[in-house]
Amino acid sequence: MKKIITYILFASFLILVGCSSEKDVSTKSGNNEKNQVIASFYPVAEFARNIGKDKVEVITMVPAGAEPHDWEPSAKDVGQIQNAKLFFYNGGGIEPWAKNIQLGKTTTAVEVGAGMFDIDGKTDPHIWVSPKKAIKMVERIRDNLQEKDSANKTYYTQNAAAYIAELKALDEKLEKIATAGKRKDFITLHAAFGHLAKDYSLVEKSIVGLHPDAEPTPADLAKLVTFIKENNIKYIFFEELVDPKVATTLAKTANVETLVLDPLEGLTSEGQVAGLTYLKIMEQNIKNLEKALN
Repeated sequence: MKKIITYILFASFLILVGCSSEKDVSTKSGNNEKNQVIASFYPVAEFARNIGKDKVEVITMVPAGAEPHDWEPSAKDVGQIQNAKLFFYNGGGIEPWAKNIQLGKTTTAVEVGAGMFDIDGKTDPHIWVSPKKAIKMVERIRDNLQEKDSANKTYYTQNAAAYIAELKALDEKLEKIATAGKRKDFITLHAAFGHLAKDYSLVEKSIVGLHPDAEPTPADLAKLVTFIKENNIKYIFFEELVDPKVATTLAKTANVETLVLDPLEGLTSEGQVAGLTYLKIMEQNIKNLEKALN
């Protein structure tokens, strides 16, 4: 009889240990349960946090200071995605791993930028730098959070509305500086601002293409130097997460200055400590862009 009781107790212990080792799709904070959401990289995570706030725990796959074009998930990262309720990713090729990742049984993957990548027949994933498209991304994240957590539908609606109001304020500022600017063209390190340019009737000229690690040819640089001089351009934009050497060399050759135009693909560690946000960085982008357009 003692052996039977001992066996039952031991079996019960194993069951309890097995259950506790499984990672739940939500985490508890006090008396509240937070829905666990995975976001591929910074802008997607930033939008999800501002909509979900206290009801959502957002885990960002691409770490601070990393360039999302080249990042790949580890086995641990894949496990986190499989245990989450929602996996939000941008799409358009900036996270090529995201479309083919094996999901958990209860995980829903959402391509937040679906249908928004086209620029004159070419795919450009950098939709979040345009407030007009950022608003659509926020709306899609809101809708999916509401579908997974209908009990907090009003909460997500209110948070999204407040954040969209701030995005609309950015949109109005960009419309104003683009309309009032003395010029329409600006030069960037890599082609991350095509959607912003198209949505606000501006023209982006980039040193390299969609991938920031591409190498420009001497002929490409020579053409840009000629363009800069012929059009009296005063500034070349570079960015935080990419080596600015090419941009600074071109600026020196063309005898112009450099400014930061942040594509918001991620925050640096310093930016995190300083409490930078999408809204704050975009405000600075608009100031720098206004300076270059005038």
